Amino acid sequence: MTFYDFLSAGALILAIGVNTITIYLQKTRGLYDRFGKNAGRVHGIIISIFWGLFIISEFLISNSSWRIAESYAVVGALVMSLALVIFIAAIKQIGFQALGNGNFFGSPTRKLKGVYNYIPEPIYVSYTVWFLGIGLITAQKGFFVLAILSIVGLIGVESRVEQK
Repeated sequence: MTFYDFLSAGALILAIGVNTITIYLQKTRGLYDRFGKNAGRVHGIIISIFWGLFIISEFLISNSSWRIAESYAVVGALVMSLALVIFIAAIKQIGFQALGNGNFFGSPTRKLKGVYNYIPEPIYVSYTVWFLGIGLITAQKGFFVLAILSIVGLIGVESRVEQK
């Protein structure tokens, strides 16, 4: 792995960590309660900063020399299309506020039907599938690392904190 791969992986871990910790603290200690009606907005600003840093760091992976032998653009595009379909289906079902964890600030989500019947945590799964697709298109190994980190961090850790 090169510096750029480590930077992007670290930014993803940081974003997942901040989001997970703030959700945990909201659920156990009412971290954002002092902000009243603006609690969700404050949380959204905080996590947007860290997710924004991660998104910027993703573009740096293109500077990495750590690659697979060749790219698979058509397969990668199909994989990314699948990720987009999963993501849109999940957001359509539970609402856009779920991206900012709105369900912890008075905006309930609906997970009892649709894509949630077939795929647990479809938004997080779509992120993982998206990283795989980008990795196939660009031949950058860093995106495969991000896919693994998203499985562990988002599906394995953050989703469990959200469900408790």
